[in-house]
Amino acid sequence: MCGRFTQELNWEQIRGLYRLPEPPPERLLQPRYNGAPTQDFAACRLDEAGNRAAAKLRWGLVPSWAPDVGMGARLINARAETVRGKPAYAAAFRSRRCLIPANGWFEWQRTGRGKQPYFLALADGSPLSFAALWERRDGDGEALESFAVITTAASPALADIHHRQPAIVAPERFDDWLDPASPAPLLLDLARKPLAGPYVRRAVSARVNSVRNDGPDILSPLPRPPMPEKRLF
Repeated sequence: MCGRFTQELNWEQIRGLYRLPEPPPERLLQPRYNGAPTQDFAACRLDEAGNRAAAKLRWGLVPSWAPDVGMGARLINARAETVRGKPAYAAAFRSRRCLIPANGWFEWQRTGRGKQPYFLALADGSPLSFAALWERRDGDGEALESFAVITTAASPALADIHHRQPAIVAPERFDDWLDPASPAPLLLDLARKPLAGPYVRRAVSARVNSVRNDGPDILSPLPRPPMPEKRLF
């Protein structure tokens, strides 16, 4: 599962990452250090002319047929194994795929003392691109564009922390993921194979558990406990 992630990128960085042909929007892009569902995030998708374009989408997919926007709070992740057949995701999987840029994401590992949060990112610090789906719902007097992150089985390097992780698309496969003509077997292969990494794993404070805590300090590593003194006999 992916329930929180960091998006600390400006529009110029996103334009460079996806080689967007158009200048980035003039509006400011709010950094999300502890980004959570129902918040807005930057995304890359194809426009009506088939060109890559930046967009701002709300996390939590709301299908066009949803009776209300509250449905999105339950549709933040789509499992790669079932995304093609689920009614909430099937249409978007066929023709409305996008990429969500991120610096990394959070997972919680069960321990004897509760759950320890970790920040997970690429070891070289480069941004990730989550495989995602987007939808547009017209209703209640306004349009809402939203997305869900696809998840898959965790890479062996991360499986001891959590058994799931976001599906990550490598830059050389961006075109395959975004192209509406890409065949389903190719798309499913992209979504189901976890990116091998290498990753960095950083234990962080339980302050990340609250969405009210959304500053850069969220990413600070926990101090290592002091080594016990050795007694000499």
